[in-house]
Amino acid sequence: MASADRLKRNRDFSRVYRLGIYHGGNAVGLHAYRNRGSYARQTPRVGFTVSRTIKGAVLRNRAKRLLRESFRLSVVEVFPGFDLIVTARWIPGKEPALSVLTQTIGQLISGSGAGRVGLDKEDKNGSCVREGE
Repeated sequence: MASADRLKRNRDFSRVYRLGIYHGGNAVGLHAYRNRGSYARQTPRVGFTVSRTIKGAVLRNRAKRLLRESFRLSVVEVFPGFDLIVTARWIPGKEPALSVLTQTIGQLISGSGAGRVGLDKEDKNGSCVREGE
């Protein structure tokens, strides 16, 4: 994910929290907001946050890395013009597996209407990998 495809500014996060819709899973929450006007054609942007209930900066940074990696591995195509915020909401000490996070994020994005589940995803070599293989 390129740096331009991330939410970075406080006002962008605030807009998504204020105007977007929330979908919650067991370990992850998703806020989705569809941009209007000329911004509706831009590439989707994603932000990652972690609740302060996860104590210690090291654990919060690990949680953000897990969220970024699970988003990267998910086989969901996010539609243009959407701003998404993925939030870690698991109990401290009960970190979910990467495969569970990947599946949950995919379900939340497709359930919110911000994307659809793709059947194929290219790996780094350019060959096509079927979901579940």
